[in-house]
Amino acid sequence: MTDFNESGSKYLRTVPCSILGRVDVYAVLDAFDVRCPARQHAIKKLLCSGIRGKADTMQDLREARDAIDRAIQMQEAREAAQ
Repeated sequence: MTDFNESGSKYLRTVPCSILGRVDVYAVLDAFDVRCPARQHAIKKLLCSGIRGKADTMQDLREARDAIDRAIQMQEAREAAQ
């Protein structure tokens, strides 16, 4: 197991369905408790850019950027409503 310094420890999560084996993006999103659908979409696009056999890397990056913009809009609306 790799040792992590204290500042990196906040990025460590247990992924229940894997012990350092294969894991899908949805398990990662669950492990990090990502609930915003726009953030989920952006993260999926960033993690899988150009490797899904559909869009190329640049298209996936553009779509991730669009999803991040939408996540920002949604967060701003949530904060304004408080």
